[in-house]
Amino acid sequence: MSKLSLNSNHIPVLDSIRGLAAISVCIYHFVVGPINFVKDENVLNVFSYGKYGVQLFFVISGFIIPWSLHNKKYEIRNFFKFLFKRLARLEPPYLFSVLLVLLLFLMRHYFLNENDIRVFTLNQVLLHIGYLIPFFEDYHWINEVYWTLAIEFQFYIFIGIAYLAFNSKSKVLHFLSFLSFLFLHFFGGQQFLLYWLPVFLLGNLLFQVKKGIITNREYYFYTLACLVFISFFIGIPVLVSCLIATISIMYFENFNSFVGSWLGKVSYSIYLTHTIVGSAIINILSHHVTTSLGVFSVVAIGVICTILFSYFTYLLVEKKSQKFSMKISY
Repeated sequence: MSKLSLNSNHIPVLDSIRGLAAISVCIYHFVVGPINFVKDENVLNVFSYGKYGVQLFFVISGFIIPWSLHNKKYEIRNFFKFLFKRLARLEPPYLFSVLLVLLLFLMRHYFLNENDIRVFTLNQVLLHIGYLIPFFEDYHWINEVYWTLAIEFQFYIFIGIAYLAFNSKSKVLHFLSFLSFLFLHFFGGQQFLLYWLPVFLLGNLLFQVKKGIITNREYYFYTLACLVFISFFIGIPVLVSCLIATISIMYFENFNSFVGSWLGKVSYSIYLTHTIVGSAIINILSHHVTTSLGVFSVVAIGVICTILFSYFTYLLVEKKSQKFSMKISY
């Protein structure tokens, strides 16, 4: 295991993992999402695994959020400032994407005469502020990828409160906390953090071992227990996704590539906008192709357009929110 600067918040390999996660989810939606676009069941089955890129993001958050809190000497009295800092970083691009979704559906309604489109109520849109949709059965997300943002937000609240338990050097507290947080899985559905806590815990264990809070032996014991738990109660595909992220952060943390770094930089914008921009383009072009080469070309065009638009979104919105968030200190 190579060494990281203990006070650095930039771990090079995370950029590549973020880029991989965003692109895999993006291609999943482009290939599997459109009805009757790809008809080969084998192709659909292969690309359906792209949706598990989401769990790569969960492991990363489980690692980098407590890592950053540790470097900033976080205390529980900083809880609300920590939440404000996270919201300042993530909320502007998210709200920008919400506006894009609404604009897209209005354009489809008025210019394409699509009267069968979903009707979004004011209450439904307002519930997106604060990621409250999962708490109301009668409402749904206007963009299907937002469910993961709700879970991430729940994790910020959770880690802000439970951080001291993770940062403690008490072995007894670590063991009891690990068991408690692991079995909270059974008290939440897939739309809530508790279900996915074992995945976030894998990242948190990486934070603890790299900061010297737990020993290598403790780390491997807890991680093995967590992986077994995930394989039984969440599924093998999620387990594989978790292993990719865990092994990469544990042993290849200094891996760096230009493409991976660049994609990682715009990965949040890719994730937010790909079902808006790329999917719209594919829905239009998919009606004009009948060959495998045509399908591949349409997906490639969708990915390229998504990346270009995401870079524009990054420069216009996300980069500014990043800079503002960095000015907030504890």
